[in-house]
Amino acid sequence: MTNLNQPDSQNDDLTDDLTSSESYGYEMPQKKKFLPWHKPRKQYVREMQWTRLIEGLLSEYYPADKVIKYLGLPGDDLLDLRYFHDTICEPKELKLQFLGFNKGMAPGKAHEASLEISLDEINRLKYVDNKSELIPDDFIQIAGEKSLAWTKSSDMGPFDVINIDLCDSIAKAGVTEFEEDHYKTLNRLMMLQSFRKKPWLLFLTTRTNKNSINEQVFDTLKRVYLDNLNKCKGFSDKSTENFYVSNEVDLNDYCNKENGFSNIFLMGLSKWILGIGVNHNPQSGVEIKNIMGYKVNADANHPDLVSIALQINPIMVAPVDKIGLAHKTAELIDECSKAVEMLDKLASQEDIDQLLKSNTETNNLMIQHSSELLKKARYDTTNYEGWVKIEAEKLDRKNQAQAQATVSEARLKATERSTHDESDFSDKVRLSGLKVVGKIDLETLNRFKKK
Repeated sequence: MTNLNQPDSQNDDLTDDLTSSESYGYEMPQKKKFLPWHKPRKQYVREMQWTRLIEGLLSEYYPADKVIKYLGLPGDDLLDLRYFHDTICEPKELKLQFLGFNKGMAPGKAHEASLEISLDEINRLKYVDNKSELIPDDFIQIAGEKSLAWTKSSDMGPFDVINIDLCDSIAKAGVTEFEEDHYKTLNRLMMLQSFRKKPWLLFLTTRTNKNSINEQVFDTLKRVYLDNLNKCKGFSDKSTENFYVSNEVDLNDYCNKENGFSNIFLMGLSKWILGIGVNHNPQSGVEIKNIMGYKVNADANHPDLVSIALQINPIMVAPVDKIGLAHKTAELIDECSKAVEMLDKLASQEDIDQLLKSNTETNNLMIQHSSELLKKARYDTTNYEGWVKIEAEKLDRKNQAQAQATVSEARLKATERSTHDESDFSDKVRLSGLKVVGKIDLETLNRFKKK
Protein backbone atom coordinates (compact mmCIF):
# COMPACT_ATOMS: atom_id res chain seq x y z
CA MET A 1 0.00 0.00 0.00
CA THR A 2 1.26 3.39 -0.87
CA ASN A 3 1.54 5.97 1.88
CA LEU A 4 -0.10 9.13 0.47
CA ASN A 5 1.81 11.21 2.96
CA GLN A 6 5.14 10.07 1.56
CA PRO A 7 6.50 11.61 -1.64
CA ASP A 8 6.50 9.43 -4.70
CA SER A 9 10.15 9.52 -5.71
CA GLN A 10 9.41 8.06 -9.11
CA ASN A 11 6.81 10.72 -9.89
CA ASP A 12 9.16 13.38 -8.58
CA ASP A 13 11.80 12.26 -11.05
CA LEU A 14 9.32 12.55 -13.90
CA THR A 15 8.25 16.10 -12.99
CA ASP A 16 11.61 17.57 -11.99
CA ASP A 17 11.93 19.34 -15.34
CA LEU A 18 8.40 20.68 -15.21
CA THR A 19 8.48 22.47 -11.86
CA SER A 20 10.88 24.71 -10.04
CA SER A 21 11.21 25.98 -6.53
CA GLU A 22 11.90 29.48 -7.96
CA SER A 23 8.90 31.78 -8.43
CA TYR A 24 8.13 33.03 -11.93
CA GLY A 25 8.76 36.67 -12.78
CA TYR A 26 9.91 38.92 -15.60
CA GLU A 27 13.22 40.71 -15.58
CA MET A 28 12.92 44.28 -14.36
CA PRO A 29 14.54 46.75 -16.76
CA GLN A 30 17.42 48.64 -15.19
CA LYS A 31 16.81 52.37 -15.56
CA LYS A 32 19.81 54.55 -14.85
CA LYS A 33 19.85 57.29 -17.45
CA PHE A 34 17.92 60.43 -16.62
CA LEU A 35 16.37 62.35 -19.50
CA PRO A 36 15.82 66.09 -20.09
CA TRP A 37 12.16 65.93 -19.01
CA HIS A 38 13.22 64.46 -15.66
CA LYS A 39 14.58 67.82 -14.51
CA PRO A 40 12.83 69.57 -11.60
CA ARG A 41 11.53 72.29 -13.94
CA LYS A 42 9.21 69.71 -15.57
CA GLN A 43 7.99 68.75 -12.13
CA TYR A 44 7.25 72.44 -11.53
CA VAL A 45 4.94 72.46 -14.57
CA ARG A 46 3.34 69.18 -13.50
CA GLU A 47 2.79 70.39 -9.96
CA MET A 48 2.31 74.17 -10.08
CA GLN A 49 0.37 74.40 -13.33
CA TRP A 50 -1.33 71.14 -14.28
CA THR A 51 -2.18 69.77 -10.82
CA ARG A 52 -3.16 73.12 -9.31
CA LEU A 53 -5.50 73.95 -12.18
CA ILE A 54 -7.08 70.48 -12.19
CA GLU A 55 -7.71 70.79 -8.45
CA GLY A 56 -9.16 74.26 -9.03
CA LEU A 57 -11.49 72.92 -11.70
CA LEU A 58 -12.63 70.06 -9.45
CA SER A 59 -13.32 72.43 -6.57
CA GLU A 60 -15.87 74.27 -8.74
CA TYR A 61 -17.15 71.44 -10.92
CA TYR A 62 -16.92 68.19 -9.00
CA PRO A 63 -17.77 65.23 -11.27
CA ALA A 64 -21.06 63.63 -10.27
CA ASP A 65 -19.83 60.19 -11.28
CA LYS A 66 -16.55 60.70 -9.36
CA VAL A 67 -14.49 60.06 -12.51
CA ILE A 68 -11.88 62.37 -14.08
CA LYS A 69 -11.59 61.85 -17.82
CA TYR A 70 -8.12 62.67 -19.13
CA LEU A 71 -6.58 62.57 -22.62
CA GLY A 72 -2.82 62.97 -22.92
CA LEU A 73 0.61 61.86 -24.09
CA PRO A 74 1.97 60.27 -20.90
CA GLY A 75 5.33 58.89 -22.17
CA ASP A 76 6.88 55.51 -21.45
CA ASP A 77 7.09 55.89 -17.67
CA LEU A 78 3.56 57.29 -17.31
CA LEU A 79 4.86 59.82 -14.80
CA ASP A 80 1.98 62.27 -15.17
CA LEU A 81 -0.61 59.54 -14.61
CA ARG A 82 1.20 58.31 -11.51
CA TYR A 83 1.37 61.84 -10.12
CA PHE A 84 -2.27 62.70 -10.82
CA HIS A 85 -3.40 59.44 -9.23
CA ASP A 86 -1.41 59.99 -6.04
CA THR A 87 -1.97 63.73 -5.57
CA ILE A 88 -5.48 64.27 -6.96
CA CYS A 89 -7.45 61.04 -7.30
CA GLU A 90 -6.44 59.19 -4.17
CA PRO A 91 -7.01 62.08 -1.70
CA LYS A 92 -10.35 62.95 -3.33
CA GLU A 93 -11.36 59.31 -3.97
CA LEU A 94 -11.88 59.99 -7.67
CA LYS A 95 -11.31 57.49 -10.46
CA LEU A 96 -8.86 58.43 -13.22
CA GLN A 97 -10.08 57.32 -16.64
CA PHE A 98 -7.38 58.09 -19.18
CA LEU A 99 -6.82 57.74 -22.90
CA GLY A 100 -3.10 57.88 -23.64
CA PHE A 101 -1.24 57.99 -26.94
CA ASN A 102 2.26 56.56 -27.39
CA LYS A 103 3.31 56.22 -31.03
CA GLY A 104 6.59 54.51 -30.06
CA MET A 105 5.11 51.73 -27.97
CA ALA A 106 7.03 48.86 -29.58
CA PRO A 107 10.40 49.87 -31.07
CA GLY A 108 12.35 47.20 -29.18
CA LYS A 109 12.18 44.50 -26.53
CA ALA A 110 13.69 46.55 -23.70
CA HIS A 111 11.44 49.51 -24.44
CA GLU A 112 8.37 47.30 -24.79
CA ALA A 113 9.06 45.49 -21.51
CA SER A 114 9.55 48.75 -19.64
CA LEU A 115 6.31 50.22 -20.95
CA GLU A 116 4.36 47.03 -20.25
CA ILE A 117 5.57 47.06 -16.65
CA SER A 118 4.67 50.75 -16.28
CA LEU A 119 1.21 50.12 -17.68
CA ASP A 120 0.72 47.13 -15.38
CA GLU A 121 1.77 49.25 -12.39
CA ILE A 122 -0.69 51.99 -13.36
CA ASN A 123 -3.58 49.58 -13.90
CA ARG A 124 -3.05 48.11 -10.45
CA LEU A 125 -3.48 51.51 -8.76
CA LYS A 126 -6.65 51.75 -6.72
CA TYR A 127 -8.15 54.80 -8.39
CA VAL A 128 -7.37 54.05 -12.03
CA ASP A 129 -10.55 53.22 -13.93
CA ASN A 130 -10.55 49.88 -15.76
CA LYS A 131 -11.81 51.60 -18.94
CA SER A 132 -8.50 53.46 -19.24
CA GLU A 133 -6.42 52.77 -22.35
CA LEU A 134 -2.97 53.44 -23.78
CA ILE A 135 -2.90 52.98 -27.55
CA PRO A 136 0.10 52.78 -29.93
CA ASP A 137 -1.08 55.60 -32.19
CA ASP A 138 0.21 59.03 -33.03
CA PHE A 139 -1.90 61.69 -31.38
CA ILE A 140 -2.53 63.48 -34.69
CA GLN A 141 -4.39 60.45 -36.03
CA ILE A 142 -7.38 61.83 -34.14
CA ALA A 143 -7.77 64.07 -37.20
CA GLY A 144 -8.75 61.00 -39.24
CA GLU A 145 -12.51 60.52 -39.10
CA LYS A 146 -12.27 56.71 -39.38
CA SER A 147 -9.09 56.25 -37.34
CA LEU A 148 -8.80 54.16 -34.19
CA ALA A 149 -7.50 57.25 -32.37
CA TRP A 150 -10.67 59.22 -33.17
CA THR A 151 -12.97 56.28 -32.40
CA LYS A 152 -11.39 55.82 -28.96
CA SER A 153 -11.45 59.57 -28.27
CA SER A 154 -15.09 60.04 -29.27
CA ASP A 155 -16.15 56.95 -27.31
CA MET A 156 -14.50 58.10 -24.08
CA GLY A 157 -14.93 61.87 -24.45
CA PRO A 158 -15.69 64.58 -23.81
CA PHE A 159 -12.84 64.99 -21.31
CA ASP A 160 -12.22 67.04 -18.18
CA VAL A 161 -8.58 67.57 -19.17
CA ILE A 162 -6.72 67.39 -22.48
CA ASN A 163 -2.95 67.60 -22.15
CA ILE A 164 -0.98 67.99 -25.40
CA ASP A 165 2.54 67.78 -24.01
CA LEU A 166 4.86 68.03 -27.02
CA CYS A 167 8.65 68.05 -27.22
CA ASP A 168 8.47 69.86 -30.55
CA SER A 169 6.22 72.62 -31.90
CA ILE A 170 2.52 72.26 -32.45
CA ALA A 171 2.98 74.50 -35.50
CA LYS A 172 5.97 72.85 -37.18
CA ALA A 173 4.07 71.62 -40.24
CA GLY A 174 2.43 73.67 -42.96
CA VAL A 175 -1.34 73.82 -43.09
CA THR A 176 -1.63 71.68 -46.25
CA GLU A 177 1.54 69.64 -45.77
CA PHE A 178 -0.09 66.55 -44.22
CA GLU A 179 -3.55 65.04 -44.25
CA GLU A 180 -3.36 64.65 -40.47
CA ASP A 181 -1.73 67.37 -38.38
CA HIS A 182 -2.01 69.17 -35.05
CA TYR A 183 -4.34 71.86 -36.42
CA LYS A 184 -6.97 69.40 -37.65
CA THR A 185 -6.55 67.29 -34.50
CA LEU A 186 -7.11 70.23 -32.17
CA ASN A 187 -10.05 71.41 -34.22
CA ARG A 188 -11.65 67.95 -34.04
CA LEU A 189 -11.04 67.72 -30.30
CA MET A 190 -12.64 71.14 -29.81
CA MET A 191 -15.66 69.82 -31.73
CA LEU A 192 -15.82 66.76 -29.45
CA GLN A 193 -15.53 68.95 -26.35
CA SER A 194 -18.34 71.24 -27.54
CA PHE A 195 -20.75 68.59 -26.25
CA ARG A 196 -19.49 69.23 -22.72
CA LYS A 197 -21.62 71.59 -20.62
CA LYS A 198 -19.01 72.31 -17.94
CA PRO A 199 -15.63 74.07 -18.25
CA TRP A 200 -12.60 71.97 -19.08
CA LEU A 201 -8.81 72.40 -19.24
CA LEU A 202 -6.53 72.36 -22.26
CA PHE A 203 -2.77 72.21 -21.64
CA LEU A 204 -0.43 72.86 -24.58
CA THR A 205 3.33 72.42 -24.33
CA THR A 206 5.12 73.55 -27.48
CA ARG A 207 8.34 75.00 -28.84
CA THR A 208 7.91 78.70 -29.60
CA ASN A 209 11.20 79.62 -31.28
CA LYS A 210 11.41 80.75 -34.90
CA ASN A 211 13.15 77.61 -36.22
CA SER A 212 10.38 75.38 -34.83
CA ILE A 213 7.38 77.16 -36.35
CA ASN A 214 6.23 77.06 -39.94
CA GLU A 215 6.69 80.50 -41.52
CA GLN A 216 3.29 80.59 -43.22
CA VAL A 217 1.52 79.46 -40.06
CA PHE A 218 3.27 82.17 -38.04
CA ASP A 219 2.31 84.82 -40.61
CA THR A 220 -1.32 83.70 -40.30
CA LEU A 221 -1.24 83.97 -36.49
CA LYS A 222 0.58 87.30 -36.75
CA ARG A 223 -2.27 88.66 -38.91
CA VAL A 224 -4.68 87.64 -36.15
CA TYR A 225 -2.73 89.88 -33.76
CA LEU A 226 -2.59 92.74 -36.28
CA ASP A 227 -6.33 92.44 -36.90
CA ASN A 228 -6.93 92.89 -33.18
CA LEU A 229 -4.65 95.94 -33.13
CA ASN A 230 -6.65 97.56 -35.91
CA LYS A 231 -10.17 96.68 -34.75
CA CYS A 232 -10.01 96.64 -30.95
CA LYS A 233 -8.90 99.81 -29.17
CA GLY A 234 -8.69 98.06 -25.81
CA PHE A 235 -6.38 95.47 -27.33
CA SER A 236 -4.24 98.15 -28.99
CA ASP A 237 -3.93 100.08 -25.70
CA LYS A 238 -3.00 96.95 -23.74
CA SER A 239 -0.52 95.82 -26.41
CA THR A 240 1.15 99.24 -26.28
CA GLU A 241 1.27 99.14 -22.49
CA ASN A 242 2.70 95.61 -22.24
CA PHE A 243 4.87 95.27 -25.35
CA TYR A 244 5.13 98.76 -26.95
CA VAL A 245 3.32 97.38 -30.00
CA SER A 246 0.60 99.68 -31.36
CA ASN A 247 0.82 99.29 -35.14
CA GLU A 248 2.14 97.07 -37.91
CA VAL A 249 5.65 98.60 -37.86
CA ASP A 250 5.94 97.98 -34.12
CA LEU A 251 4.62 94.46 -34.59
CA ASN A 252 7.21 93.61 -37.26
CA ASP A 253 10.02 94.96 -35.07
CA TYR A 254 8.72 93.03 -32.06
CA CYS A 255 8.59 89.77 -34.03
CA ASN A 256 12.30 90.14 -34.79
CA LYS A 257 13.00 89.76 -31.07
CA GLU A 258 13.17 86.27 -29.60
CA ASN A 259 10.62 86.84 -26.83
CA GLY A 260 8.46 88.92 -29.16
CA PHE A 261 8.24 86.12 -31.72
CA SER A 262 7.23 83.68 -28.97
CA ASN A 263 4.60 86.03 -27.52
CA ILE A 264 2.95 86.79 -30.88
CA PHE A 265 2.85 83.07 -31.67
CA LEU A 266 1.24 82.20 -28.32
CA MET A 267 -1.25 85.04 -28.58
CA GLY A 268 -2.20 84.12 -32.14
CA LEU A 269 -2.56 80.45 -31.17
CA SER A 270 -4.81 81.31 -28.22
CA LYS A 271 -6.93 83.61 -30.37
CA TRP A 272 -7.25 80.87 -33.00
CA ILE A 273 -8.57 78.47 -30.34
CA LEU A 274 -10.92 81.18 -29.08
CA GLY A 275 -12.18 81.63 -32.65
CA ILE A 276 -12.99 77.92 -32.88
CA GLY A 277 -14.89 78.11 -29.60
CA VAL A 278 -16.85 81.20 -30.63
CA ASN A 279 -18.01 79.46 -33.81
CA HIS A 280 -19.45 76.53 -31.87
CA ASN A 281 -23.09 76.34 -30.92
CA PRO A 282 -23.25 76.84 -28.02
CA GLN A 283 -20.25 79.14 -27.94
CA SER A 284 -17.19 78.53 -25.76
CA GLY A 285 -15.01 81.21 -24.23
CA VAL A 286 -11.26 80.68 -23.86
CA GLU A 287 -9.34 81.93 -20.85
CA ILE A 288 -5.56 81.78 -20.42
CA LYS A 289 -5.01 80.61 -16.84
CA ASN A 290 -1.23 80.93 -16.88
CA ILE A 291 1.88 80.50 -19.02
CA MET A 292 5.27 79.14 -17.99
CA GLY A 293 8.32 77.89 -19.82
CA TYR A 294 12.04 77.16 -19.87
CA LYS A 295 14.97 77.07 -22.27
CA VAL A 296 15.73 73.96 -24.31
CA ASN A 297 17.76 75.33 -27.20
CA ALA A 298 21.35 76.03 -26.16
CA ASP A 299 21.31 79.37 -28.01
CA ALA A 300 18.01 80.62 -26.61
CA ASN A 301 17.96 83.84 -24.60
CA HIS A 302 14.37 83.32 -23.45
CA PRO A 303 12.18 80.27 -22.72
CA ASP A 304 11.55 78.41 -25.97
CA LEU A 305 9.53 75.46 -24.62
CA VAL A 306 6.33 76.90 -23.19
CA SER A 307 3.35 75.36 -21.43
CA ILE A 308 0.17 77.38 -21.81
CA ALA A 309 -2.89 76.46 -19.74
CA LEU A 310 -6.32 77.33 -21.15
CA GLN A 311 -9.73 76.92 -19.58
CA ILE A 312 -12.56 76.47 -22.07
CA ASN A 313 -15.88 77.76 -20.75
CA PRO A 314 -19.11 76.76 -22.56
CA ILE A 315 -21.64 79.59 -22.74
CA MET A 316 -25.20 78.28 -22.58
CA VAL A 317 -27.45 80.81 -24.32
CA ALA A 318 -30.84 80.48 -25.98
CA PRO A 319 -30.77 80.54 -29.80
CA VAL A 320 -32.09 83.59 -31.66
CA ASP A 321 -35.86 83.42 -32.27
CA LYS A 322 -36.20 84.42 -35.94
CA ILE A 323 -40.00 84.82 -35.63
CA GLY A 324 -39.49 87.31 -32.83
CA LEU A 325 -41.72 86.11 -30.00
CA ALA A 326 -38.73 85.49 -27.72
CA HIS A 327 -37.09 88.80 -28.53
CA LYS A 328 -34.36 88.77 -25.88
CA THR A 329 -30.94 89.33 -27.48
CA ALA A 330 -28.43 86.51 -26.94
CA GLU A 331 -25.32 87.51 -24.97
CA LEU A 332 -22.50 86.47 -27.26
CA ILE A 333 -18.80 86.34 -26.41
CA ASP A 334 -16.93 89.63 -26.79
CA GLU A 335 -13.72 88.55 -28.54
CA CYS A 336 -12.11 91.95 -28.02
CA SER A 337 -12.40 91.88 -24.22
CA LYS A 338 -11.25 88.25 -24.14
CA ALA A 339 -8.18 89.16 -26.19
CA VAL A 340 -7.32 92.01 -23.79
CA GLU A 341 -7.43 89.57 -20.85
CA MET A 342 -5.13 87.22 -22.76
CA LEU A 343 -2.53 89.96 -23.24
CA ASP A 344 -2.21 90.45 -19.47
CA LYS A 345 -1.63 86.72 -18.95
CA LEU A 346 0.91 86.74 -21.76
CA ALA A 347 2.84 89.56 -20.10
CA SER A 348 2.98 87.74 -16.75
CA GLN A 349 4.37 84.37 -17.92
CA GLU A 350 6.93 82.62 -15.70
CA ASP A 351 10.53 81.77 -16.60
CA ILE A 352 10.91 78.53 -14.63
CA ASP A 353 14.71 78.40 -14.99
CA GLN A 354 15.07 81.83 -13.39
CA LEU A 355 12.43 81.09 -10.77
CA LEU A 356 14.10 77.89 -9.55
CA LYS A 357 17.54 79.47 -9.64
CA SER A 358 16.42 82.37 -7.44
CA ASN A 359 14.28 80.30 -5.06
CA THR A 360 16.32 77.56 -3.40
CA GLU A 361 13.43 76.27 -1.29
CA THR A 362 11.14 75.74 -4.30
CA ASN A 363 13.98 74.21 -6.31
CA ASN A 364 14.80 71.72 -3.56
CA LEU A 365 11.13 70.81 -3.20
CA MET A 366 10.82 70.12 -6.94
CA ILE A 367 14.00 67.99 -6.82
CA GLN A 368 12.53 65.98 -3.94
CA HIS A 369 9.14 65.46 -5.58
CA SER A 370 10.66 64.60 -8.95
CA SER A 371 13.00 62.09 -7.33
CA GLU A 372 10.12 60.42 -5.49
CA LEU A 373 8.11 60.18 -8.71
CA LEU A 374 11.00 58.70 -10.70
CA LYS A 375 11.61 56.15 -7.96
CA LYS A 376 8.03 54.91 -8.39
CA ALA A 377 8.89 54.31 -12.05
CA ARG A 378 11.86 52.10 -11.04
CA TYR A 379 14.63 54.67 -11.46
CA ASP A 380 17.65 54.51 -9.20
CA THR A 381 17.52 58.05 -7.78
CA THR A 382 20.62 57.76 -5.62
CA ASN A 383 22.51 60.18 -7.86
CA TYR A 384 19.52 62.17 -9.08
CA GLU A 385 20.33 65.31 -7.10
CA GLY A 386 23.91 65.21 -8.38
CA TRP A 387 22.67 64.88 -11.95
CA VAL A 388 20.38 67.88 -11.48
CA LYS A 389 23.29 69.92 -10.17
CA ILE A 390 25.50 69.03 -13.14
CA GLU A 391 22.70 69.94 -15.58
CA ALA A 392 22.16 73.27 -13.79
CA GLU A 393 25.89 74.06 -14.01
CA LYS A 394 25.80 73.31 -17.76
CA LEU A 395 22.91 75.75 -18.15
CA ASP A 396 24.76 78.41 -16.15
CA ARG A 397 27.82 78.08 -18.38
CA LYS A 398 25.63 78.43 -21.47
CA ASN A 399 23.97 81.52 -20.02
CA GLN A 400 27.33 83.07 -19.17
CA ALA A 401 28.64 82.35 -22.66
CA GLN A 402 25.52 83.93 -24.17
CA ALA A 403 25.89 86.99 -21.94
CA GLN A 404 29.54 87.39 -22.95
CA ALA A 405 28.60 86.98 -26.62
CA THR A 406 25.92 89.66 -26.24
CA VAL A 407 28.42 92.06 -24.63
CA SER A 408 31.00 91.34 -27.34
CA GLU A 409 28.41 91.96 -30.04
CA ALA A 410 27.40 95.26 -28.41
CA ARG A 411 31.05 96.35 -28.20
CA LEU A 412 31.60 95.43 -31.85
CA LYS A 413 28.62 97.50 -32.90
CA ALA A 414 29.84 100.41 -30.78
CA THR A 415 33.28 100.15 -32.41
CA GLU A 416 31.69 100.10 -35.86
CA ARG A 417 29.67 103.22 -35.02
CA SER A 418 32.78 104.94 -33.67
CA THR A 419 34.75 104.08 -36.82
CA HIS A 420 31.89 105.35 -38.92
CA ASP A 421 31.81 108.61 -36.98
CA GLU A 422 35.57 109.11 -37.45
CA SER A 423 35.26 108.58 -41.18
CA ASP A 424 32.59 111.27 -41.26
CA PHE A 425 34.96 113.63 -39.44
CA SER A 426 36.94 114.30 -42.63
CA ASP A 427 33.76 115.40 -44.39
CA LYS A 428 32.43 117.72 -41.72
CA VAL A 429 34.29 119.08 -38.65
CA ARG A 430 33.98 121.96 -36.22
CA LEU A 431 37.12 123.96 -35.35
CA SER A 432 37.43 126.53 -32.59
CA GLY A 433 36.64 129.99 -33.92
CA LEU A 434 35.53 128.64 -37.30
CA LYS A 435 32.19 127.72 -38.79
CA VAL A 436 31.47 124.24 -40.11
CA VAL A 437 34.03 123.23 -42.70
CA GLY A 438 32.52 121.12 -45.45
CA LYS A 439 34.32 118.29 -47.24
CA ILE A 440 37.75 118.98 -45.79
CA ASP A 441 40.46 116.33 -46.11
CA LEU A 442 42.83 115.36 -43.30
CA GLU A 443 45.88 117.05 -44.88
CA THR A 444 44.05 120.39 -44.98
CA LEU A 445 42.80 119.82 -41.43
CA ASN A 446 46.35 119.30 -40.17
CA ARG A 447 47.42 122.57 -41.79
CA PHE A 448 44.67 124.34 -39.89
CA LYS A 449 45.89 122.80 -36.66
CA LYS A 450 49.47 124.06 -37.19
CA LYS A 451 48.36 127.71 -37.69
